[in-house]
Amino acid sequence: MKNVLIVSQNFYPEIGSAANRMKNIFFELHKKGYNVHVLTTEPSYPNQYIYQDRKYFNNEELNILENTHIHRLTMKHEKQKDALTSRLYYYIEFMIKVHVFVKQSEHLFDTIYVSSPNIFAAWGVLFLKEINSTKVLEIRDLWPDSVVDIGKININVFLPILKYLELQMYRKSDKIIINNPAFENHIRKMVKHKPVLFLPNAMNENEHYLDEKHPEFTVGYTGNIGYAQGIEDLKRLSLALNENNIHFNVIPYGVHANEFRTFIKEQHLEYVHVYPVVDRDACLNFISKCHVSVALLKPSKTFLNVLPGKVIDSICTNVPIITNLGGYTNQLINDNLIGFAKKDANINEIIEQILSLKNDSSKLSEYVQNTEKVKDSQFLWRKNIDKLIKFIEE
Repeated sequence: MKNVLIVSQNFYPEIGSAANRMKNIFFELHKKGYNVHVLTTEPSYPNQYIYQDRKYFNNEELNILENTHIHRLTMKHEKQKDALTSRLYYYIEFMIKVHVFVKQSEHLFDTIYVSSPNIFAAWGVLFLKEINSTKVLEIRDLWPDSVVDIGKININVFLPILKYLELQMYRKSDKIIINNPAFENHIRKMVKHKPVLFLPNAMNENEHYLDEKHPEFTVGYTGNIGYAQGIEDLKRLSLALNENNIHFNVIPYGVHANEFRTFIKEQHLEYVHVYPVVDRDACLNFISKCHVSVALLKPSKTFLNVLPGKVIDSICTNVPIITNLGGYTNQLINDNLIGFAKKDANINEIIEQILSLKNDSSKLSEYVQNTEKVKDSQFLWRKNIDKLIKFIEE
């Protein structure tokens, strides 16, 4: 039996695609006979307070593994504070505690699988002087590039050293996993001969969220409204959908969620409906009732080339998606006829495509059927976990 340690800031019961991805990798390896442990923190995404409600701890198979296979670091500092120094203290504390845990226990594991971001987790594992375990680095975001593109924090003075640390992170790993094929070119420029595997997010076959659609045509949006998502575009989209008498159902969270809620209330948008945060199962059920969904990110090279979890969730719930993304996501959507994608599309173009599907039921039906084919061929954990195992053991 192989022993695997997963190191990830995000894990069950957190909402969001990152925690769900780590949960599924943990579960699938466990089902394949691996002795899997995970090192993480107390749940804190999008904030720690919502997890005072035990409804998020809804998986008894995982609950019984707490403290035996799920190891949670207790943090003194809070991650979600706005002050840069507070967040930095949190990440440094996290890095040190990861470093200590791995240094004391790495002899117990054949493979250590560390997920980034948060980049400090990777540094805590990979910058050990000696480690005999196979070191698998998962890249879910290009850092520090994404921090630069957000524009919230000016890190230009630190950029040279951060890029150097990024390079060393790739060099010190044995194998690299990416959740977006667009990342490979970036990584290959730094480490040409490192084994790299594209492993997208996926769905379990027992997750069936194919509820009846709302009686009236409805657009859905679920997920983070943070620095990368472009809240102004969501506001403009809400106004345009309301003007066209199209229902827009939204479950927002993140730093700009309250601003969005306030905007909808102040504008008295009767066709825009904002709902509270729910767990993943309820969220998938929510989006499956919509006719189409949207994914909008800020117009930057880094963000417009990502593969958001909400895109895969839409595909796996048979909901066509309309987005302003480019790169692999653009190709995936347009080549398979499962929606509309145009890099840096403006809101008028997004609305035009929504109206096109609303007014063409046969086209909408075709897109829905195509999502089923794409899900079965590319986004099932049952199939993808075998690729991961082969990659780890090669």
